[in-house]
Amino acid sequence: VVSTVQFRSVCTKWKSLFVSDAYWRKRYRMDQDQDQEVKRDAWFFLCTTGQFSCAFDFEMDRWHKIPNPAIPRTSIIAAAGSILCLGNLVADCKILYICNPIKKTLMQLPPTSRVQLIHKATMCLNKDAQSYKIVVAGEENSIMSALMNSRVYRLYTEIYDSIAGYWRMAGNPLPHAKFGSDPGVWCNGLFYSITEMPYGVVRFDPENGVWTELDAAMPCYISTPSLAESNGRLIMIGRVVNNLNKATEKILIWELQNMDSDIIAWTELQQMPHCIYSEFMATVKSYSPLVCSAIGDWLCIATHLSPRT
Repeated sequence: VVSTVQFRSVCTKWKSLFVSDAYWRKRYRMDQDQDQEVKRDAWFFLCTTGQFSCAFDFEMDRWHKIPNPAIPRTSIIAAAGSILCLGNLVADCKILYICNPIKKTLMQLPPTSRVQLIHKATMCLNKDAQSYKIVVAGEENSIMSALMNSRVYRLYTEIYDSIAGYWRMAGNPLPHAKFGSDPGVWCNGLFYSITEMPYGVVRFDPENGVWTELDAAMPCYISTPSLAESNGRLIMIGRVVNNLNKATEKILIWELQNMDSDIIAWTELQQMPHCIYSEFMATVKSYSPLVCSAIGDWLCIATHLSPRT
């Protein structure tokens, strides 16, 4: 509607095009074509803890405010397409919710079987089957060990399939040391995530329910790495830090090469230009984590402590 109004406002000749018989005949044929698919650019969704979240529309070059679902003690923990998954990553959480903020729909999922404190949550969409999967990895109630005088945490991974409508246990748990703060990404049907230091990458296969650790050496002196998926390519963004004085030097972008073979490696693609880097990092501490996401060929890099994106 906005584009139409702008188009008609250019001049009288352009305005007349929208009242011509040729325009309305073409518009009628498009409406009658059942196979005509309306494609829009994806939105960049920025979650907040307030009453509204924000979504950036690349086509209109503007932000939209979207009301957050009013569910106490929950926040957005995963997303896929226009579907959001709500839960609690701080306290015990066995109940998750599925929300479509555009259609204003909300659905409560059945409780998880074992996972109560979620460490990792992710979601993927199957557009062909019009379905989605949710993967949560975390711990059951901790048990006090009399021998060690400490709590023992049992880790599990569960998968929810919207077609089946229930949770199923994965084949093997993710080792406790492999839970990193990076949210991870889906790439070609598999889930990838950065581990805690020493940095590495783990991969989860939802069909077989198996976690594996990639045998790919991380770049030297990398700090606060984050993953993104771009048109079937696994991308990593991170700082390269001087090992002597710990001063941040640059931000680099790598791609994981030969993903389907036994010999995989990170290959440097590009370095953030110094002029952009200086402005972006002006108010950021050296330890501030990077938050990255990709939409098609566009890569968005942000940090919690900087207004720049």
